[in-house]
Amino acid sequence: MPTWDLQADVVIVGSGGAALSAAAAVVDQGASALLLEAAETPGGTTRRSGGAFWIPNNALMRAQGLTDPRDGALQLMARTAYPTLYTPEAPCLGLPPLQYELLAAFYDNAGPAIDRLTQLGALQPVILGSYGFSPQPLSDPDYHAELPENRAPYGRVLTARAPPGSMQWPGVFLADGMLAHLRSKDVPVLTQHRVTGVLSNARGEVMGVEAEHEGTSRAVRARKAVVFASGGFAHDAQKARAFLRGPLFGSGSVPTSRGAFIDIASRLGARLDNLANGFFYQVALEDAAARGGEVARNDAHVFFPYGDSTVVVNKQGVRVANEKAPYHERAQTHFHWSGKEYPHLVQFMIWDQGVAQEPTFWPWRGVVPLPGQESPLVVQAQTLAQLAQRIEERLERLRGRPFLSATIPPSLKLAPDFVSRLEETLQRFNTFAATGVDLDFHRGATALEQAWQGPSRSTTGNRTLYPMSRTGPYYAALLGAATLDTCGGPAIGPDARVLRTDGSAIPGLYGAGNCIASPSGQAYWGAGGTLGPAMTFGFIAGRNAAREPLKEE
Repeated sequence: MPTWDLQADVVIVGSGGAALSAAAAVVDQGASALLLEAAETPGGTTRRSGGAFWIPNNALMRAQGLTDPRDGALQLMARTAYPTLYTPEAPCLGLPPLQYELLAAFYDNAGPAIDRLTQLGALQPVILGSYGFSPQPLSDPDYHAELPENRAPYGRVLTARAPPGSMQWPGVFLADGMLAHLRSKDVPVLTQHRVTGVLSNARGEVMGVEAEHEGTSRAVRARKAVVFASGGFAHDAQKARAFLRGPLFGSGSVPTSRGAFIDIASRLGARLDNLANGFFYQVALEDAAARGGEVARNDAHVFFPYGDSTVVVNKQGVRVANEKAPYHERAQTHFHWSGKEYPHLVQFMIWDQGVAQEPTFWPWRGVVPLPGQESPLVVQAQTLAQLAQRIEERLERLRGRPFLSATIPPSLKLAPDFVSRLEETLQRFNTFAATGVDLDFHRGATALEQAWQGPSRSTTGNRTLYPMSRTGPYYAALLGAATLDTCGGPAIGPDARVLRTDGSAIPGLYGAGNCIASPSGQAYWGAGGTLGPAMTFGFIAGRNAAREPLKEE
């Protein structure tokens, strides 16, 4: 056995929402915890996130008189997570038993986990309020509020309480609040400790990890168990190319998200699952190119393209999707394969002077600067022909730049008839805007799209549609597919134990967060659809790990 450099009852890898929840649960059980973080600062991707967490049947919504029946919530989650399997009248709703059990465990444990973290002082949650255009004053609707299975479309999204007037994303307050709680309990959070492997005893039980710190290897003893609750594999280009369902230009996750747990758990015989899926969205290509795929500028995130007259087109100059659809769904249009190319690989968000001069500060304004401000992510021209020329120039400058698992290939150029096709697209779009009905992509057909449109000049009742100006200036941003992080990796059971390929649990090893096969499958249930399951299964993992017997060396 090695000489132990550090010891704790439970060793937790990572320091984002899943890891912090796990540590709080460990301490709550009377055990000791130690967190190992690869980066220089703790908080993980949680700290740079919007800080929302999607929690079904939570106490705050119930206090407002809202109900979230278990059967309806499970049907909603099953339909969106596994749409090709979902069969409402079948056992387990048509899902494999493990996948159904994971959804059930999420529903059953999410609310109680948040309640306990709140009682401990680790969280100060509030319902994420409406931005002002919701049919329900309490909150904005879920991403799938229109589905018949969604019997509780309001109130599931919680967030950390932020100081009045704060302009920071609430992920800062979520992570810092939980870190403060752990520090008050004397829980060590060691940064620049990159875990490279696990250590097992003669019985095959995990009893520690190896971590690199400042060029040296440290052996860290876990007297009871190890919990991996770190990031996914978005910043490992080889894994992204091998596993994900489409080419990616960037990721909003921290750059230490390189999929180490996939390698470590695979050596232990772990089952891998859900590797093709991620939490997808769109980003401005220039920012992704600046750091080899890491998306760092807040205005580079294109969650909901801003503007009532804004359109997004491909290299042929035609629309390919509902611009106001949830980002996770819209971003996957970049992955469409024609048989010889990805025709929508790069898309172009185009808006007019009316949108550019709209002065409202809006959470999803993204690449559209406030009036009087300029952005290196935006190209501008007086005519559509000039705009096309400047888009071509920008594409040429980006060609050959390093991204994640995608690049700007030599064949990616605007079509020769791009301008004329774009003019036809805008004419058709303006016809839809005049009537308030998008016959091509049904833009504005859901409550969410109407609520998150932001300010609108429309007089038709469809707030997402207004005619594009027939005169310039015009503006454009180049968009590519990205992921907030990946959501595939080692499979876990409902108790958060990591599973082998035969379904048995690896003794002493737990998982939660983006480093594991997410219970959400291919779904993005709503704002906080990443953090809700991560924090819930982090709490489950920490609680169960703390209850493990001591492991022999």
